[in-house]
Amino acid sequence: MYWTEDRRRFQGLIQALSGRADARAETEMGATLDPRLADSLVDVMAGEEQLGLDTLCVNIRDYQVRLTGEEYATITDLAERWDLDVRVIDGLNELVIPDDASECS
Repeated sequence: MYWTEDRRRFQGLIQALSGRADARAETEMGATLDPRLADSLVDVMAGEEQLGLDTLCVNIRDYQVRLTGEEYATITDLAERWDLDVRVIDGLNELVIPDDASECS
């Protein structure tokens, strides 16, 4: 399989988000996040970049996954590069952990 830099970035994002779903959200959804992350990765690797990223963004919101600024930047950059409808990433910025919050811990 041909690995582009964008696909490697997406794979790294999936790996970073694995296991980070809000426990209450997983209970409410009735399923864990990780298999859904894997589905997104399969879509991207199959050449369905928009579908995979769209699915990832929906799952991030549904599972209330907290994002770092770098992760959010990667998502927005990939959304632009893959010509994803910007409405898909609406609201993700609310899940970004402020930089100063990580310094307080």
